[in-house]
Amino acid sequence: MISEARGVLVPDLSMLSVMLETLLGDSGDIPKPLRLRMLSLMQTPSGRAALQPMVSPPGHRRQIPSAVAPLTPTGDLSIERQVDALRSNHNDLLRGNLIEIYQGRVPAAWRTAADRPARWSRALGDVLSDVWNGLGRGAWNGSRPAVDRELRRQEKLVTYGATDTLFNTLSPRIGYADGAFLLDGRVRVPVNGRQIVLAPMISAPGSMVVEIADPIAVVIGYPLPDALAGWTGSARFLRPFEDPLAAVVGHTRADVLRKLHQQTTMSLLAAEVNCAPSTLTHHCNILEGAGLIARIRQGRMITIHRTTRGSALLDVFSRR
Repeated sequence: MISEARGVLVPDLSMLSVMLETLLGDSGDIPKPLRLRMLSLMQTPSGRAALQPMVSPPGHRRQIPSAVAPLTPTGDLSIERQVDALRSNHNDLLRGNLIEIYQGRVPAAWRTAADRPARWSRALGDVLSDVWNGLGRGAWNGSRPAVDRELRRQEKLVTYGATDTLFNTLSPRIGYADGAFLLDGRVRVPVNGRQIVLAPMISAPGSMVVEIADPIAVVIGYPLPDALAGWTGSARFLRPFEDPLAAVVGHTRADVLRKLHQQTTMSLLAAEVNCAPSTLTHHCNILEGAGLIARIRQGRMITIHRTTRGSALLDVFSRR
C-alpha cells in the first residue's frame, strides 16, 4: 500500500540547494554570474561558516543534518517560518543528528557547530534570509508557474493511482520500488508508512534534498527542468551596470548609502535594506572603513549616518 503522497511549496530547500552548489563552485551547474551574485549575498563570515560543513569534497555524498530545517514541511511552508524557527531554535538536536549520520564521531568540520548549536542555527537563518531577500524571492516568484504545473502533474498522477510512475519521474537520481526510494542507485530509503512529501525545487539540474530520518515524513526535494531560469530571469546581476554605484560597492552597500539620507538606528536600517542584522554589520564595517558612513553609540543604541565623503560618492553616481 502506498503511503499518502502530497506536493508542497517549500522555498527554503531551493535556497539551501543553490547556496551549497554556489559554495562548491566546481560543478559547473551554477552559471558564473549567478554564482558571483550569490557569493555577494553570503558575505558574512558567520553565514559562510554555517554553510561550509555541508559542502562535501567533490565525489562525496553530501550529509546534511535534519536540524538544518527544524520544521518538517508536511504542508506548504514559508521561508519566513523556517528562518524564524532557525533563529529562535537552540537546535539541541544538531549534535544527535551528527552522531547518527557519522556513526558516533562528529567530524572536525562540524565540531564548532555542534559545540555552539544555537549560534550556528541563528547564523544559518540569517544567511538564508539574506539570499531570500536579495535574490531568492524574485527567483521563486518568477518560477511559480513552472512549480504550479509540477504540482498539478503530481496531483493528476496520484488521482489516477500512478504513484509509482510519479516517484520514478522526479529525477534521474531518484527511483522507487517495493515501498522504498533508491537514491543514486545505492541508498535505499524505506517509507515505512510515513507521508511522502514532494517539494519541487528551482535549483541545479543534479541537485537533490532528501530527509530520510524524520519519523513523520520522507521529504523529497528535486529540481524542475530548466529550474535555474527563474534565477536568471529575475536577477539584477544580468544587468550589472544599470546601477553604477552597485557595480562599485555592491548592491547591499549601495542600498545602505541611499537609505542614509538621514541619521537612523541599525535596527531600522536593517529593516529598510531587508537584511539580517549580522549582514548589515558586515557591510557597515566595510563602508565605515572606507569613510563613507559613521556610527555613534548613544547609551545602548547605535545610530548611523552617511558622511560627507559618502554623500559625495553618492552624488557622483547620481549624476546623469
